[in-house]
This record gives sequence, structure tokens and C-alpha cells, in this order.
Amino acid sequence: MACLMYARSKRMTIGRLEKWTHDHESEIKYFKRLLRRSPKNYSLLNFLANALYKKAEYEEAIYCWKRLLRKQAVKDIHRILSKIALAYESLGEIEFAFYYYGEALKEAPKTPSSLIGKYGQMAYLLENYDDALAAFKEMVEIDPDNDVAWHNLGLTYYNKGFIAEAIDCLKIAVSLNEKASDSLYVLATIYAEEYQSDNALEALEHALTLDPSLREQASKEESFSTLTNLALFQYLIL
Repeated sequence: MACLMYARSKRMTIGRLEKWTHDHESEIKYFKRLLRRSPKNYSLLNFLANALYKKAEYEEAIYCWKRLLRKQAVKDIHRILSKIALAYESLGEIEFAFYYYGEALKEAPKTPSSLIGKYGQMAYLLENYDDALAAFKEMVEIDPDNDVAWHNLGLTYYNKGFIAEAIDCLKIAVSLNEKASDSLYVLATIYAEEYQSDNALEALEHALTLDPSLREQASKEESFSTLTNLALFQYLIL
């Protein structure tokens, strides 16, 4: 009897399970554990990289995606290259982001306007206005109703010294999105620099009506030095 009681006391008890909380930390641990068990299941690297990216562990995510590309043929390679580019962009490493967006464009079966836009954006930030101009031109051809693309094309033209083209593009951006206060503001600065005071004040008034927070920026804007003696300008920035 004593032996029987001892056996019962040693019986295994089952703990009550709790619902698994789907958070990124547990995802990372989960996929790392799977990789330790199956180190040659390279497709797990993409899942791990995605989880790391969500936790802002960008460098580790990049390492996983690059390792995946080295170890296994990937069907939609442009998607992985785009993710690497986005991670580099998040790190502020614009040159690497520009490179990998470019590589993604080469591999993409079609040319998505969003990917072209990202490539152009990185080129613009690097002051590579030739590639930026080519990208945004292509973007407005693919998606002519995209006001952001027209805005970016206008800014790129401006930085290349093509003022008339810049104004035309920004006006198209405003026509597509009447609430585009940033396009109106840039348009106002260009008009002011070109001594077109009436056009500058009209665009600025519209921009400030849409976004009053721009008023402080306008009061310090060097481009508006041609307007500072005008009563309407002083009224607008008050």
C-alpha cells in the first residue's frame, strides 16, 4: 500500500496552458528555435528577418535576408531586395538603400510605381538628380494621377535648374490634390525667387489656409525675402 501511495505521489501533473501571445519577441525566439532544429531550412530566414524588422532589429534582419539570398534560390527575389533596401533606409544608410532598390528594380518582373518612387526618393536624397528625374518621370507615366509623384518630379526639376518645368509639375500636383499644402508652399517659394510676387502670395495664402503650422516656417523662409516688404505677406505670417 505504501508503494502504491508513493507511485501516486510521483504521478506527472499537466499544467494548464495559456493562449500564446503573438508578439514579435516570441516570434523571433520561435523562428530561431526552428532554425536551430533545421539549419538548412533557409526559408525560415525570411520569417525570422520579418520578425526582426518589426522589432526594429534592422541589421539582424538584413543579415538574415542576405544569408537567405546566398543559400537559396528565391522566387520573388525583388521582394527580398526591397526589404533589404527598406531596412537600410530605416537605418538612415541611404546609399545602400538606393543600391538595393535599384537591384530590386532590375529583378522585378513588372515595374511597380512604388518601387520606382522609392528609388527616385533615395536618388534625390543623395543629390543624384539625374536618376531621381528619370525615376519620377517614369512614375508619372505609370501613375499620372499620383500627386506625390508630380510633387517630387517638380522638386527634382527645380534642383536641376529647370524652373518652368518645376512650376508646371507642382501645379499638376495641386490640381490632383487641392489639399497638398506642401506643393503649394514649394510653389510659393519658387514664385518668390522668380519675383512673381502675386503668384507667390496667392500660393502661400492657400498653403497657410490648409496648414497654419507652416506660418512659422514661412516667417523664416529665405526664399520669401522678396516679399518681406509687402503688407499682405506680413499679414499672412502673423
